[in-house]
Amino acid sequence: MNASARAGVPIVGVYGSARLPETDEHYQYAVAVGRALAGEGFIVATGGYAGVMEAVSKGARDVGGEVIGYTVTSWDGLPANRYVTEKLDSKDLFERLRKFSEVDLLIALDGGLGTLAEVVVSWNLLQVGSDARPLLMVGEQWQALHDYVRKTLIVGEADLDVVRILPEGSSPTLVAATACELVGQRLGLGGPWESLARPTGDASSPASR
Repeated sequence: MNASARAGVPIVGVYGSARLPETDEHYQYAVAVGRALAGEGFIVATGGYAGVMEAVSKGARDVGGEVIGYTVTSWDGLPANRYVTEKLDSKDLFERLRKFSEVDLLIALDGGLGTLAEVVVSWNLLQVGSDARPLLMVGEQWQALHDYVRKTLIVGEADLDVVRILPEGSSPTLVAATACELVGQRLGLGGPWESLARPTGDASSPASR
């Protein structure tokens, strides 16, 4: 049983780079996304470290949200960022990917090769028709990846349609609203998921990236 089932609240996992400093605009955007997701009542999960992962965690904590950090201490020896409220360590990256595969929705923000690997695994799980979680990708890099896959790899339209992409500049509010829609579909609610008890605090976020 995954953590979302135990808590009765959906978990949204967010992929993103560990390398972005706090001064980067993409870091600040990720803070706003974390704030918006937690403002909708979701538990937020990340890889637990710096950069985008820290930013999303910070945003969620700003409005009283819960943050799970899927760390791999044996691999990197680093502590989780200070905003994580529950650390779930994995023995290796493969176990970490499995834990991410058990959340209720996955969102990809700005990232590098590690984020790309996580996105491809999540996309492939959707392609093969397992009980995979929906994947939402935000930004021009993921649209470029989608276009590359369409033009270059051996895929059909069904393989491309299993993921959702939001364009560069999408507001954090739109990201959170799309998360509610996709989680609602996954849970068979016939509409967007809505928290019965939203966290207190100001979940407002910038209108654009």
